[in-house]
Amino acid sequence: MATQVPTTVTLTEPADDHLRHLRQKADVQMVEDITLEKIAQPTSRPEFEQLPLKSHHPPYSAWGLWGDDDQAGTLRLLTAETVARAGKEIIKGNRFSLNWSLNSPITPSFGRSNFAFHHTLHGDTPDVLVFDDSLTFNTQKSSQWDGLRHFAYQKEQLFYQGVTKQQITAPGSSTLGIQVWHDEGGIAGRGVLLDFWAYSQSTGHEYKPTAGAAIRFDDLMACLKYQEDLIGHAIEFLPGDILTVRCGFTDHYLKLNEEAEAAAGKALPPLSCGLEQDVRLLKWLWDHKFAAVGGDSQSFECFPPKTDAKFLLHEVLLAGWGCPIAEMLWLEDLAVCCAEEKRYTFFVSSSPLNVHGGVASPANMMAIM
Repeated sequence: MATQVPTTVTLTEPADDHLRHLRQKADVQMVEDITLEKIAQPTSRPEFEQLPLKSHHPPYSAWGLWGDDDQAGTLRLLTAETVARAGKEIIKGNRFSLNWSLNSPITPSFGRSNFAFHHTLHGDTPDVLVFDDSLTFNTQKSSQWDGLRHFAYQKEQLFYQGVTKQQITAPGSSTLGIQVWHDEGGIAGRGVLLDFWAYSQSTGHEYKPTAGAAIRFDDLMACLKYQEDLIGHAIEFLPGDILTVRCGFTDHYLKLNEEAEAAAGKALPPLSCGLEQDVRLLKWLWDHKFAAVGGDSQSFECFPPKTDAKFLLHEVLLAGWGCPIAEMLWLEDLAVCCAEEKRYTFFVSSSPLNVHGGVASPANMMAIM
């Protein structure tokens, strides 16, 4: 989300450090392949009003909830039982890729580099015709996961669990790297869609997914109520759900002419529609125990933030709770099916890149209904 400042950091992990990463010492016994199921869930989850867990920690943070050494955050909610239950969402087997084209948007915002692609002929044996792909892109250029190295509490300059900039940039460091999600088996669970763009179009609500447009908490709850009325029953949220919000950004973007598209991407400060910073929204997200959140907008939250905002969602979600944020997801086809089936829950699966010390990853996400 943040405007990038060019920095050169060596993140190559030495072989012995890599082995230490794969093995963690517990008492005097070496324990290999730690999985989410082996990490004890908190015996009691604190109320939102009890955050932060320690008075000297940043606002609304939950550092230490899963132990002082935890690096997986809210993905701990994706227990084997939770994922198995989510599999029951697959009824007809309809599959939907939630990945926008890697070269979209054409003009990336937040100062990010653009996408480069070319085919190269491999080998010069005339009897063998083989092509290799060479791809160069910022991992947050298109559909993406924001990892826990991406955004810190800005005032405190601290990442999830109090990790410092120095710990992130230390040679060979992989602390809070995207590889943690890979090591835990990826991301899979029950997805829930709140289609705010469809709601606003159907009800005449005054909202356009233009740059900087904010979705207020009350309006998001009205969208939820609208969908419940459509399907004739309440939408039940379960611990470990993955929340997706369709703000309408990708639909709006595809209708821009070349000049408007370029202007939107180059805007300073960067502009994005999304959820408004509201403490009631934070409480709602915490109370519903989401494992991850995401949407089709460029930053999930509106940016710049509302003038009286005392926090950014990126600060609390990523640095406070260790909650992954997906951005610029392709939700158009899924949204059509949800409306036709009158069902807004589905199975969702994502395989983040296995890059030690990685900050983010293409979404590599699909939904199955």
